[in-house]
Amino acid sequence: MRSSIGVRIAALMLIVGGVIGIGIGIYMGYQFLQQHWIYLVLAAAFLVVFVWSVITGIRLWKNDDRGWKWSKILFAAQIPIVTLPGCSYEYFTGAAFKVVSGNHEENFKLSLGATITAYLDTRITDVVLGVNIIAVVVLFYLLWQSRSNKPLKPAANAAAE
Repeated sequence: MRSSIGVRIAALMLIVGGVIGIGIGIYMGYQFLQQHWIYLVLAAAFLVVFVWSVITGIRLWKNDDRGWKWSKILFAAQIPIVTLPGCSYEYFTGAAFKVVSGNHEENFKLSLGATITAYLDTRITDVVLGVNIIAVVVLFYLLWQSRSNKPLKPAANAAAE
């Protein structure tokens, strides 16, 4: 089964965004290390996510089953943008078209690159909910492609002939 151009674009988003995220993570790890060594654990956790994105993108490019499975999981994780009192979450690789509501300065924003935010702090008092439209589109495209590219299983009676 040959990968379509859309699948290749999704793979590139994971690969390029993951590489950018790794670079940002290494820089942040260096900055955190100067403050306190425990912050390095957080940077390492973020690095793992971006390394996994690169590996998954390469596997998706090669049309590997694990690449298909994990790319759908990673793009699903990129859909929500959530800020609630006490916590905040956002993650994307490659590109994001963010549509958000709530106490936020921009309701629509196009971002290129990579980011991961998992933040716990009692000073967060705003409520912001949103979605990454690009991640939604890519996830549905991958689900559609994986469903339409599944080989049909032969019927039991056809094997008896």
